[in-house]
Amino acid sequence: MKWWRPTLVLLVLLLTIIGIRYFLVRPDPASVPVVVERTLMGTLWQIQVMPRGNDDRAGVEAVIQDAYRELERIDSVMSEWRQDSPITAINLNAGLGPVEVPEELAQIIRRSIEFSNATSGAFDISWRGAGQLYSLDEDFVPPDTEAIAEALKVVDYRRIEVIGSNVGIPGGYSLGLGGIAKGYAIDQAAKVLLDAGYSNLLVNGGGDILAFGTKGDRPWTIGIRAPRGTPEELMAKVRVAGAAVVTSGDYERFQLLDGVRYHHIIDPRTGRPAERTQSVTVIAAEAEKADVLATAFFVLGSQRALELASVYDVDTLIIDSDGKAWMTEGFATQAEFQPEFIEKYSP
Repeated sequence: MKWWRPTLVLLVLLLTIIGIRYFLVRPDPASVPVVVERTLMGTLWQIQVMPRGNDDRAGVEAVIQDAYRELERIDSVMSEWRQDSPITAINLNAGLGPVEVPEELAQIIRRSIEFSNATSGAFDISWRGAGQLYSLDEDFVPPDTEAIAEALKVVDYRRIEVIGSNVGIPGGYSLGLGGIAKGYAIDQAAKVLLDAGYSNLLVNGGGDILAFGTKGDRPWTIGIRAPRGTPEELMAKVRVAGAAVVTSGDYERFQLLDGVRYHHIIDPRTGRPAERTQSVTVIAAEAEKADVLATAFFVLGSQRALELASVYDVDTLIIDSDGKAWMTEGFATQAEFQPEFIEKYSP
């Protein structure tokens, strides 16, 4: 017998076993989500959709692209950074009279004012007057008291006028929908997918997430970052279906100067970065509501946030400025906390 023949037989047998094993354990295409990522609205988006049975994955991708087209449409209407958007038209005509805008935009501005009333101005889409003081780049210099006082003269949601589809603001004012438009866009992108017949999906807009159904035979699981840890360090994981999870934190954009953390979440009532909180996570049925309340709760602090969580029927986790954790009973029930969380953040 040739010396190489036993080796050849063993090799063929090994390859056969590997092939059979692959055939037996290879994943069912319907158990693997179709994932499409894009950069839009100044952040990275990811949409995951579970195929239905024998769905062609190219067809699923086409529906996801429909969802992205809806995101692009909303951005064209509601981005204050686009010179051709209706919200920019409102800002350019500040003090010159109302501007007729799409009813969709007028409605979201009305809802914003309602949220402002409910949160005593902690959420305010006229915040840009003060927000522009905080570039937070490497050349950032904290504004002085006089500059803040001057900026606050053009921050007051009560001065926004909405009559029908006409919106007007006083001279010097500027509206920014960053605290609500992304949540609204997530809801609308998910609606495109649901209307197309897909019930198992996840829409992630820069970490603001809305999920429906399951990921194969498992629930969608969302990690929540520890506010004073590395980006990979999690406090908790939550499993959600038919709900949005949105987190606001003072670690997302900030500068540390002389021991003071200047960050991007501005208290519209003081013109300064909110000081009561390190991070807030809100779980709600709609991403728009979660988006708004995560910002408002961050500004308001734990006690008022917990009161409003009951009013709005949402669950929340708040890490206050001292590192103490506050949460609703519902959040405590559905979250899986890391051991480090118990040590670092619990009272």
